[in-house]
Parts: sequence; structure tokens; C-alpha cells
Amino acid sequence: MKNKLWGGRFGKRTDPAFEQFSSSFRWDRRLLPYDLKIDAAHVKALRKCGVLTAGEAGKLLSAIARLVERSENGHLRLDGNSEDIHSAIQSELEKLAGPLADKLHTARSRNDLVSQSMRLYGKEHAAKIESLIGRLQKEIVLKAEETQGVLVPGMTHLQNAQVVSQAHIFLAYVEMLDRAKRRLQAAAPFFDVCVLGSGALAGVTFNLDQRLLARELGLSAIASNSYDVSGDRDFALNALSAAVFTGLQLSRIAEDLMVGQARGAALFDLDEAFCTGSSMMPQKKNADFVELARGACGVFMGNFLGLAATLKGLPTSYNRDLQWDKKYLFDSVENCEALLGIFIRVFETLKVNGKRAKALLADESLYATDLADYLVRKGVPFKSAHQQVGRIVSFAEEKGCPISKIGLDLLKSFAPRIGGDVYELFDAEHSVRLKKTVGSTHPAEVRKQIKRWKVSLRGA
Repeated sequence: MKNKLWGGRFGKRTDPAFEQFSSSFRWDRRLLPYDLKIDAAHVKALRKCGVLTAGEAGKLLSAIARLVERSENGHLRLDGNSEDIHSAIQSELEKLAGPLADKLHTARSRNDLVSQSMRLYGKEHAAKIESLIGRLQKEIVLKAEETQGVLVPGMTHLQNAQVVSQAHIFLAYVEMLDRAKRRLQAAAPFFDVCVLGSGALAGVTFNLDQRLLARELGLSAIASNSYDVSGDRDFALNALSAAVFTGLQLSRIAEDLMVGQARGAALFDLDEAFCTGSSMMPQKKNADFVELARGACGVFMGNFLGLAATLKGLPTSYNRDLQWDKKYLFDSVENCEALLGIFIRVFETLKVNGKRAKALLADESLYATDLADYLVRKGVPFKSAHQQVGRIVSFAEEKGCPISKIGLDLLKSFAPRIGGDVYELFDAEHSVRLKKTVGSTHPAEVRKQIKRWKVSLRGA
């Protein structure tokens, strides 16, 4: 028990099964670089408040630097049986610095150490995810620029609705991802706090220079209540919420790609690098990545709910339940980064079938709303226009003929205000150019959106 950071008052060995169950090393080994950075900053703070001499501080900093170097070179082998990453690092420091390493724990609890380490992890990875979202947005904007001239059926309820440009749809993805990015940006400041000096819950009796610690760690704020720090995992919950929101947007994009590449549509061709086959059916090219991406949102939701349920009703200050936070946070962060990285390559290689898009526009019900608006401009109230066009569409479906092939006199029997110019409506290019509003699918508006996003995402 003497090797435990907390072992002084115990005379009995920890039950082996409980010890294995309670170990968090399998998760928090990811905190190694952040713990080492905190250790170096803490040594400097201990030197400044007189706990360490200059020589002792130098020896400890040298030992920490050696661990950093070995870690970066892949040569650091930590004891996998350690209780957690903090204990594993302490053990390595003892090998390099001897009993002097024991002084490092002065004026510090694992409560404030793990909170700080997780915040540094979160700050770095939130920035990485934000960058990945920006890169994905940029790639989609490029794809939108390529497909400005490709007109497709826009759908609601998975049924053909109105003609839009494929670029307009791609730009909608950029908007969706931007909302996810803003959620992430809103979560980021909660990581950017120095909590060292909070101790277990009440603060510490040494005059630690917390401004020095914040400066060394690149943090902009100092925690204002040590009791709150020990039990605070809102920073992790906020990040998990942002991951859920990102996953929701990615799942919807994945579903669009899934529908668009299916045989019935055949509008998209996903690169084979992101597909798999069937062990039984030789012809299959399954878009497995987008299916996995669609399902990943459930993982993000589960992690968010897992931590939320853990936090629900906990007494304030630290409780061991909080150890589960790392499982949820690391899993969401790593899957989110992986998903975004692959999505970037999916859009880099995605092909849009222009000929197939043109064939899909044969459904003239896509022009029904334009026809109703045409009647409104002829003086028909919209409700009446809606009913008249509905009867025309129903008649065309019943007869199995396009609306544009119905004679003028017959059309007038449904809608008396129709004139000979009505046949101009049944043209995809004409349809998108009829749109007048900001943000619409009008080609000029699409060009404006592309230009705006290219400027906004410059440097992403």
C-alpha cells in the first residue's frame, strides 16, 4: 500500500478484482502529455513558493523533460497495472529523481490534477475538432462550386418537391456544420480555466502562484471556487453535447449520401475506398462508411446521457463516480475526430452524376408549386390555385402523362386563368431562376453563398 498516493492509513491490501475494476489507466493514459505539462508548471510554482530549491526544481524539470522526450519518441513504457496515469507518471519520476519526486505532490490533489488535465485535453481536442469541421465545410463548398449547374429534385418527406441545385443542398450542409461548430466554440471557454491550487476541495495552504500556473499552461482564467472545481464536470458535459450536435448533423448528411447513392437514385458515386462488399453477393458495393456515420450519433448521445446520468443527483464536491467521465469524453472525442477526417476524404472523392440528375427531373410534379405561383400572379388566390394545381397533378398521374403534354384547353378546364405561357414553367433552369429571396436556390444566390463561405473559411 505504500506505493499508493493515498495508502498511508491503510494496512490491508486492496481486493485485486476491485483494484482492477477501479483502475482508470486504460482511459486516462491519454492524459499523459497534459499531466507532464502540468507537472512542469507545478514544479515552477513550488519553486516560487519555496517548497523546492532551485536545484531540486531543476532536477525534477529535467526528469519530466526526459519523460516527455521518451513519450514523444514512443519509448516510454508505463506500468499498465497502475491505478491511473497520475500514479504511473509518479512511479517513472521516482525512477529518475528518486525520493525527490515525492515532493511533486505537495499542494496538489488528484482532484484538481485530473480536472486540469482533462481541461487541457479538451481545449486541444476542441480546437482540433473545430479545425476538422472547418476543413469539411471547405471541401463541401468546393463540391458545391463544382455542381452549381447540376439541378436535382429537392425533397421533403423523401418525396420530390421542387427543383434545386445540388450546390444549394451542399451549401445547406455547410450551414448545418457551422451550427455544430458554434456549439463547440461555446463549450471551449469551459476548458480554458486554471483549477490548480484548488486541492481536494478547500484550496491549499501554500502560496501557489496560480497566475504563473495559468500562464505556463496557456489558460486565460483562474477558477473562483475550489469546492466547485472538485466536482465540476460541466466542461465535459458541454463538450459531449457539442459532439451530439455534430453527430446529428453528420448523420443527416450521411443519410442524404446514402439515399443519393442508392440504386433508385444513383445520383452520387461514393469512392470504393469508403465502401465494402458482401461475403455472399458478389455484385454488392455497400456504402458502409455513411451507414456507420449515421449510427455514430447514437454513440455520442449515449455518452452524453451516460455522463449526465452520472452527474445527476451527485453531492457537490468530488465523488468517485466522476471517474466514468473519461470513458464518455474520450470515446466521443476520438470518434468525432475520426468521422470528420473520413468525411473530408469522402467529399474530396464524391462524384455527382449530372446525367442521372437530369433524368430525375422528368417528374413534372416538381413544377407544381411554380404553377400555383403562376396562377397567383394571374390573380387567383393561393388557396384556389393550390386546389386547381392539385387536380391537374392528380389528372396527369391518373393518365400517366406529363403535365406539359396536356393541351391548353384541358388545362383551362382545371384552371381557367392558365395561358399559353404556362408551358415555360416546365423547365428546371427556369424554375430555379424564378426564386427571388435571399438564400434561395436561384443561381445568383447560390454563387453569393459560395463566395461568402469561401471568404469565411479562408485558412480552414
